Amino acid sequence: MKVKVISVFRDKFTGQLYNPGEVLEIEDEARIEDLVSRKLAERIVVPEEKNEVKISLFEKEFDKKELVEALKSIGEKGAMNMKEETLLANVTALDEEKTLALKKALGIEV
Repeated sequence: MKVKVISVFRDKFTGQLYNPGEVLEIEDEARIEDLVSRKLAERIVVPEEKNEVKISLFEKEFDKKELVEALKSIGEKGAMNMKEETLLANVTALDEEKTLALKKALGIEV
């Protein structure tokens, strides 16, 4: 994890002097906690990249969120924490009427 130095300090292991603004890569979680608790450094929060999950359905690609919302709108089970395979299984289990309603909800057929 990366931390940013906010106060001058000397590393107790290497003896190296660190100045405010420097960024350090530290693997030891206890060491990070020590530096943060003594207000010598602060954690740098790196936002995780969200990988938009695309699901192929009816010869088109849809965002997982879009498919979940469409399933819910027609009264079927759907949640973001479901695996893609489970969502597709729910879709294939639909009868013709519900499948048509799902297509309308996804904007495929009007």
